[in-house]
Amino acid sequence: MTPLERLDRWTAHGGTCRLVEQSSGRAEVVLCRCDGGEEVERFTTCDPTVMAWVRDHSA
Repeated sequence: MTPLERLDRWTAHGGTCRLVEQSSGRAEVVLCRCDGGEEVERFTTCDPTVMAWVRDHSA
């Protein structure tokens, strides 16, 4: 599963996501639960497409 497929699936099931750190072409993405926003997972990406997707779909 690609990062974009993963993000699509996560948000389609009610979860949220956001960028927490972004510098030098890298970003940390946080996946949060739909019932209170508790952080479930965090990953780092250098993919500008993934970063743009998260910016467009973040909570």
